[in-house]
Amino acid sequence: MAQGERPGRHSRHPSRILTRIGSRTNNDTQSSQRPDKPKDDETIKFIKQVLCSQPIDGSKTEKREDYSTEKPLEELLPPLTSSNDVDVQLYAIIAVILSQFVQSWYGRITPDGDFVGEIVQIIAHCTRGLEERLRHVNLLEILLDEVPRVFDSHLNAVTLARKTIQTSQRIEKESTVRTVYHTLRPHHALSPPPIDDATRLAQHENEGDWCQLLVNDILPLLLPPEDLSNPCLDVLVSEIFSEMIMHNAILGKTSEPWLLWEGITKSIYVVRPELRPPPEPAASSPINRLEQFGLLSSQEAKSGKQDADELGFIGTVLGVFWSTVQFALLAWSLIRAFVTAFMGASALPQRPPRVISDADKTTKLDPAAERPASRPTTPATTEALPIVGMRAWSCMEHLTSLGSRMPWLTGCLSLLQWLALNGPARICHTNSSLDRLMCAQVYDKLLNPALLPTVLQAIRAAVFPDNAMAPARVPPTSEETLQIKCECARVIVEAVPDAVRTRYFATKDKETMRRDVEDRLGLFADPYVNKHLIVAALDLIVVRLFPELADPSYAA
Repeated sequence: MAQGERPGRHSRHPSRILTRIGSRTNNDTQSSQRPDKPKDDETIKFIKQVLCSQPIDGSKTEKREDYSTEKPLEELLPPLTSSNDVDVQLYAIIAVILSQFVQSWYGRITPDGDFVGEIVQIIAHCTRGLEERLRHVNLLEILLDEVPRVFDSHLNAVTLARKTIQTSQRIEKESTVRTVYHTLRPHHALSPPPIDDATRLAQHENEGDWCQLLVNDILPLLLPPEDLSNPCLDVLVSEIFSEMIMHNAILGKTSEPWLLWEGITKSIYVVRPELRPPPEPAASSPINRLEQFGLLSSQEAKSGKQDADELGFIGTVLGVFWSTVQFALLAWSLIRAFVTAFMGASALPQRPPRVISDADKTTKLDPAAERPASRPTTPATTEALPIVGMRAWSCMEHLTSLGSRMPWLTGCLSLLQWLALNGPARICHTNSSLDRLMCAQVYDKLLNPALLPTVLQAIRAAVFPDNAMAPARVPPTSEETLQIKCECARVIVEAVPDAVRTRYFATKDKETMRRDVEDRLGLFADPYVNKHLIVAALDLIVVRLFPELADPSYAA
């Protein structure tokens, strides 16, 4: 039986993920997000060759090539999500993984293709269940309040740990930071702090066990019951998710500081391509070489200098004039856009109430944390948090050290925030015009489902170029890591406008600015400390997606 005709196949429906504000109808949203570019035919062909190995009617006489080109992809494979564009990118990643890690050894045993079809069905069942859970999660508060809260707590602990080792010897610096941080924010997955070979091995084993327990708790909530009774399939799926994805990829590679710094640098390159390192200097022009060796007549040189002096004053006046005109046009455009958006904000729907599910308690994932004695039978609801009052703003202030560098500005912004939330007008309170306008902008710019296929395609192109496994990245040496850090600091400094960075750093020396940014990037220089942040964020996200795991009485 073909994969597209298996019983229980889910039909596609318009995606409702991340569109909780509902400012436009589904038809308008789909028409505005319909891609104009042609489909990636090579990717679809590769997916069909790897995943569609059996004919639809089971006939042995039908050729595989005809089968792959007859039907569209959405009729050959079960839907992973409610978006065809997202499914294409996800199936391309799945096809590469299965061809490299499953079919490479399974094809030597038997030519049967039903095993691949069963794996695809299980993955489709998990992704559809995950999408259904995403519809009931408040992604806005997770992105702008809960995750920044975790990140802010991490920064506080790292800052305190670094202050405690200022008087310690340099040789004990790394181990002391890890010990102090783990004392402040303990976690069973990262115990004990890796100081020597014995503790490093024990911590690595505890980390692997935590990943296995986490996956074993999640899989029963996603897999169909008949697949849970298959021990071989359960072990295979759990090993892939826990060891390959969780342990090696997320906790192993993502925690490396050089990877983080390199990712920041490349992201800024995408936005500001002019900040890339300049190419090799070209040969000087003939005129410059003549001037260098004194072969240019002195009269021509003097006349050129006089013309430059005469044009200097005129150029300054013209520059000031055009700068004033540009500033006026920009101010008018911003005021006009703000007034138009503010007038249309009243038509936006109100935000749904916030569900209280004991956010302060930690989960079953970390048994070392405290838990409440009882759990309410029905979740309580309260008013949603206003955008201006979320933790993302204080987290940005802490990350940039704005409070210590410009305390007067931090005080003014805090006063404006309090007036906007608690003042007489309460112009930024929950479900006010400004609050709904900012909420709509966040969903359109950051949580827009139309951006997901592009992000997945970029990830696939980086990890699996030409639909194949990329060669393993050789970890950089200490000197190369230092160069990556210096380049990241340079790009960050150059990306900030000159007027802003001069006042922020209180200097015009770019070398001093770069050293300050390097010192701030040092907060992420320890991969073990970075794992604490990743584990804390994973705990939060898993509990929001699977609230059953937050119940102490839950048993997987």
